Amino acid sequence: MKKLIFILFITFSFGVNAQIIATVDDSSKKVVLNSDGTWKYQGQKNNFEGDGIWMIKYFVDDFGDPTDQGYVGSQYWKDVKGTFSNSATSNSNLNVFIMIRSSRDISVKLYEYAGNNPVKAYSTDEYSISIKDSNGIKHSLTGIIYEGGDRIYFDRGSNKNHISKMHNILMNEGEVSVVITENQYGLSTYKFKFNANGYKNVFNELFKK
Repeated sequence: MKKLIFILFITFSFGVNAQIIATVDDSSKKVVLNSDGTWKYQGQKNNFEGDGIWMIKYFVDDFGDPTDQGYVGSQYWKDVKGTFSNSATSNSNLNVFIMIRSSRDISVKLYEYAGNNPVKAYSTDEYSISIKDSNGIKHSLTGIIYEGGDRIYFDRGSNKNHISKMHNILMNEGEVSVVITENQYGLSTYKFKFNANGYKNVFNELFKK
């Protein structure tokens, strides 16, 4: 996993938490580290005003009525497309649905053969996830599908203050490329890319940042 290397350049302002400037390992790119655990590339501006592929959705109760518990998701499970390969096929069509319940709870559903049935786990499965962000910087994350589940959770931490690195990547917007490899046998690989523009606007609207 790439790590952030801190350099001795700290900016203070009265009444505001300090920000730390750091560089990304193997890159000259600098990031601003905020006190809440989030970061952004130094000098980067997010001027996109629309929603992009994102929208606010709400979970439903046992009667099918919407609750007040919302999440950010790609608008439709066919909005994000890619390919997958395993021992039986190569570069077959893949559809992806992305769900964000909080800054530390991000998951994807993978639909093989662009069908309606998502990839599921009969036992807990772990994955290696490689991300290339909009600045061309590569990140290594972990993923997991819990037993009986149908979503891969990105770098999910048990600490309630944990912020997913994927959330930061989405907040910086632009084109994001993802490669997910199943760890146990390494036979299944999923590749997709999407434009994250609008994520920051929709996430902040839902959580009133």
